Amino acid sequence: MTYPRSHLVDANGGVYHVCSRCVRRAFLCGTDHQSDFNFDHRRQWVEDRILMLSDIFAIEIYGYAVMSNHYHIVLEVRPQDVDKWTDENLIDRWFLLNPRKNENADTRHARKMALLDDVRRLITLRERLGSLSWFMRYLNEPLARMANKEDGCKGRFWEGRFKSQILLDEHAVLAAMIYVDLNPVRAGMTDDAVNAKHTSLARRILEEKSDKRGHSQRMGVIGNQVVGLPFSFTLASYIQLARWTVDVQQSIRPTHFSGVPSSNLWVNHYLPRPGHWQRALGSIQSIKDYAKDVGQCWIRTRSAQVA
Repeated sequence: MTYPRSHLVDANGGVYHVCSRCVRRAFLCGTDHQSDFNFDHRRQWVEDRILMLSDIFAIEIYGYAVMSNHYHIVLEVRPQDVDKWTDENLIDRWFLLNPRKNENADTRHARKMALLDDVRRLITLRERLGSLSWFMRYLNEPLARMANKEDGCKGRFWEGRFKSQILLDEHAVLAAMIYVDLNPVRAGMTDDAVNAKHTSLARRILEEKSDKRGHSQRMGVIGNQVVGLPFSFTLASYIQLARWTVDVQQSIRPTHFSGVPSSNLWVNHYLPRPGHWQRALGSIQSIKDYAKDVGQCWIRTRSAQVA
């Protein structure tokens, strides 16, 4: 059953795991085995666009992975932050998002003055810059145009809707991030997530190498390390957890990892499952509370219905 986006995304914000998939045979970023043309350079397009938009929208990036025909992002939508922006800052962000070619300084200033006097328009812009749907729109549409131009074709590049699931507690957030960073391992692109490219883990490792604060700091959001994530892991312990997760999924006698639920609960309840998209991830109680909040009798989890 397809739910309207308003039933999937809280207007007050939250942490989400989102995914968008390409419908074209030639893939988003992989190799077209018909023409032998490689599209891996597009992975940098996606990564750069994600990071650029996070500086404009009221959205914090927790994790991402750009794959051959899809990408994943774990992010927090913070519409309450938009209210802290001045009208001038809001308009500057909107202009960055919608640049005009060959616009001189006088014309830009005149447009800005006109917007400052348009209260209704300012309200609309605040809603858009605090919206997950508008973030995804400004992420996917330019990428589709760039890819179509490169391919010399027209038509749909992405599936009709991006997928989203709300992450209801810190274990759900952590599990979604681990799942996303392990995508290249599951796809057979690398044996170890630390060697992957175009993932948030790769970027965190790069940032830590240039960080002069040391290597024991609590992990922060991508691009803003001073803002901590909703768990106390350092990058070193996060890498250990990623490797442990792989081992647990392959072992008949899994061990325990400090700071997360039991291995069975971690793998079979919290970790997202490829091909089985859920509306929400979290503890049983948090899912029950979420179902009540959205007016549902139950929310389907990986293996059962939570009444």
